[in-house]
Amino acid sequence: MDKVFNKLRNLDAYPKVNEDFYNRTLAGGVVTVVSAAVMLFLFFSELNLYLYTVTESKLLVDTSRGDTLHINFDVTFPAVRCSILSLDAMDISGEQHLDIRHNIMKRRIDANGNVIEERKDGIGAPKVS
Repeated sequence: MDKVFNKLRNLDAYPKVNEDFYNRTLAGGVVTVVSAAVMLFLFFSELNLYLYTVTESKLLVDTSRGDTLHINFDVTFPAVRCSILSLDAMDISGEQHLDIRHNIMKRRIDANGNVIEERKDGIGAPKVS
């Protein structure tokens, strides 16, 4: 048993200091062996996780497809007529909504950005250019 302790005492992974300045101890050898064992265990456990991965497939139904998303925006086009502007949108599934008109307000502005008048939409409303 003394031979094992002597071998552990002489085992040192980092012998860089001159031997006159340190003593090899049983505790140092034990720490070296334990840390090497922990490093090997961690290496092989990570290697095992890397090589033997489990692929899990899952299919979920999107129940929010019929829901609407409310978007607020404020965009100023100072040199474009209101009749030319339109809004198109596309959702994540690729469904296109072209020329959206509901709940959108267009207001005429002057060169300084001041509102001239509210746009009047609907049947019989005068055409605003």
